[in-house]
Amino acid sequence: MALSRSMNRLIAGRITPEMAADPHAAILPTPIAGDSFFDAPGQDLSPGVLVRHRDATGWFPRPRTRLRQFMVGSTDALGRPVSVTATLMEPRKPWRGSGPRPVVVHNVAIDSLGTRSTPSYRIVHGVGQDFPTVVPLWLQRGFAVLIPDHQGPRMAYAEGTMAGHAVLDSIRGLVALDSSYATSPTALYGYSGGAIATAWAAQLHPSYAPELVLRGAVAGGSPVDVGLLRGTMNGTLGAGLFGAAIIGMAREHPALVEQFSPTGIVLASMIKDLSVVPLALSGVARLRLERLSVDPGVFESATARAVIEANTPGADAPVVPVAFYHGAAVPRFADRWIPEQGVLNLVDAWRGRGADVEYRPVFGDHFVGALSGLPFAMRWIDARFRDG
Repeated sequence: MALSRSMNRLIAGRITPEMAADPHAAILPTPIAGDSFFDAPGQDLSPGVLVRHRDATGWFPRPRTRLRQFMVGSTDALGRPVSVTATLMEPRKPWRGSGPRPVVVHNVAIDSLGTRSTPSYRIVHGVGQDFPTVVPLWLQRGFAVLIPDHQGPRMAYAEGTMAGHAVLDSIRGLVALDSSYATSPTALYGYSGGAIATAWAAQLHPSYAPELVLRGAVAGGSPVDVGLLRGTMNGTLGAGLFGAAIIGMAREHPALVEQFSPTGIVLASMIKDLSVVPLALSGVARLRLERLSVDPGVFESATARAVIEANTPGADAPVVPVAFYHGAAVPRFADRWIPEQGVLNLVDAWRGRGADVEYRPVFGDHFVGALSGLPFAMRWIDARFRDG
């Protein structure tokens, strides 16, 4: 409580009239400057409509790989038109398998609030030029890899509907960009924050983009139940990322911002452009988010409960096979941050609605499980491409 009082005194003078007048705008990320490719199109676009594209191979250091980027129309969590970007990586070598070249839609764990942390920006602008280790493994198999910027233009970390729409519209955009991919076997993959996008894309696929033919989706370390995360991350070393997730959801659900206290609004505006590393490190404060709300029981409020429910998949079932893996094989060395129970609940919900869902507990915590479960994920996708 002393920390909360000190924090309020520290930032009392930082609340500007602009923040008070429009607190939602105050927590939105700063748009990317210096690269017009990412500029908003300035018009409402139908989902899947190609806005612009570019060949970015020259900006990418990996040999024998072609890099293309595109922007496409999409829909945010509240049904409003937005645009999203995506990156396509293609091996230079011809595809030697039967049929067209397969596509792995790799949903990166972005887990950030700033626009410069979106994968398409990082890949071409040398901010580590980082992409997951698994991507070269897909490319070595001859697969194309599509990386959607699934947090959307507001960098709505952990917001499921926005992420699902962005993934599905990125696949539509891929076909609009290059019709040779219209019949390509396509599968979704994601771990941790990328698993949110993968699970939601699988669930929304039948209603939002039924024309897309997908072979399946595999997700690992899936944080699919925000209510459970409150128990493992709020007030712990995970509080930094948990708070970032709440900000991400509030960006798509302005009603949630009304629950922020002035202290909460100022703090959110201070971290609105941070990447995953400083956000994660901020967890050392072990802050309980209730202290940044006008309501000490904010998580039980009607607004928060509605947003949490809207971001908990399970109400509708995928029509394609789905597989989950989670660090839970050895209880003493299991995923402590992302409870297995959330995944088990989703598996049961989807199976109860007739979906084909496989679950595999793997060795390790959240970080080790990312590696120990990877062979299962790759074999599973290989089988989907081979057997249909």
